[in-house]
Amino acid sequence: MPTATVNGVELYYEERGSGPPLLLMHGTGAYADLWNPVLDGLARTYRVIAYDRRGFGRSSSAPRQGLAAQAKDAVALLKALGAAPAAVVGWSGGGVVALDLAASAPECVSELFLAEPAAHMSTHLTRSAFAMQTRASVQRYLRRSPGAAAQTMYRWASGSTSGGNTFDTLPEAWRDQMTENGPSTVREMDQLLRPFPSRKAIRSIACPVTILEGELSDPAFKIADAFVKRLIPHAKVISLPGAAHFLHIDQPQLWVDAITPAST
Repeated sequence: MPTATVNGVELYYEERGSGPPLLLMHGTGAYADLWNPVLDGLARTYRVIAYDRRGFGRSSSAPRQGLAAQAKDAVALLKALGAAPAAVVGWSGGGVVALDLAASAPECVSELFLAEPAAHMSTHLTRSAFAMQTRASVQRYLRRSPGAAAQTMYRWASGSTSGGNTFDTLPEAWRDQMTENGPSTVREMDQLLRPFPSRKAIRSIACPVTILEGELSDPAFKIADAFVKRLIPHAKVISLPGAAHFLHIDQPQLWVDAITPAST
């Protein structure tokens, strides 16, 4: 099992393909295996690096570390693998980390792809997001079940405006691991309630930026996308038809096409 020791934690990672490096940063509660539907497609163009962020999956945990530490982990991992600068994909909570990475270490990021980054969502809560947080808090604090609280968030986040959710359709092993990630998931949910990174930091991002959003995603994510777009006017927005928040799982080929340069 390949791991890299960075900043006092062991990060599990895997590589596939050759070409310019592409770093995949998974969402809150997920882990590297959830990128499997798009790895082969991406590896035809990129040297793809997928890793478990600290506290998730097979990487070790540092519970008192915040989202800024996650960006520092990414910098250290890219340098350890000789992969900087890299195109960086950040999905959901990973998109928030990717924003901080691009702002704090611009020399490490050649291009930024944000798949519905969960940025500053507490400043523009929707009713559905507030209801989810309320249900998750009951399960976390009254029932003392971080796994159940995490599942509540996963089903809400992966829900489609046309009905149903993607989480319940995932392979059992993926769902089990995401449930085991419960303690880290609820901790990161708390961290994401704080406006991070700052508006000033987001405005400073100068590299090419593409925001991917799902046609069927909860409005909370589209509001967050619009927030980031206002701060990064040069960002391009691509809507994926038939996809909700688990965009690369709902529509893997469309997602790969959006990430891959048109000339390839």
